[in-house]
Amino acid sequence: MNHRYVLIVLMILFSAGCKMLTGPDKTGEFLLSSEKSGTEVYYLFGYSYEDSDFYRFPYEKDPVPDIINEGFRVLVGDGTLELPGFQTPGRTNGFAKLGEFESLSEARTYYKGYKKVEANLQFVVESDTVEAFQVWVQKTSTGNYAKLLVKEVASLESEEGNKYSEALLEYTYQPNGSTEFPD
Repeated sequence: MNHRYVLIVLMILFSAGCKMLTGPDKTGEFLLSSEKSGTEVYYLFGYSYEDSDFYRFPYEKDPVPDIINEGFRVLVGDGTLELPGFQTPGRTNGFAKLGEFESLSEARTYYKGYKKVEANLQFVVESDTVEAFQVWVQKTSTGNYAKLLVKEVASLESEEGNKYSEALLEYTYQPNGSTEFPD
């Protein structure tokens, strides 16, 4: 009889996935878009470091993500573009830009060498325009830190003519509130 319960518990653990045992992904990459989805109610997809997953925002049935790309409309000649911009939907803590670089290689070197969040950083809930080859650090609403490498950005237009932007981000997440990033 005891073996049966052990087997059931093991099946539940395996069906729930490894996240329950290992915790969130501490490194990875994701594409953050400002393209709105939905039909009657519009929302963005934001990313949660803790769950290593995307959630709709604003959407009352989903958890609040850590980061969204709200996008900024800018006038260019006779038209407009949308450029990426970070926002923390939890409306607390936020982002600090660490540096801007000429190439992905330079940005990656800085990103990899950035091991500890400095005490004097000023975090803002909404970033300025985000550009390729920037390095940012985010303090989440739960007090954890993520460092972000902006690998690529794009200003796009949907088939319906709606403008939106995308940012391809590499991240390192520290889920325990420590200011030191793992290697």
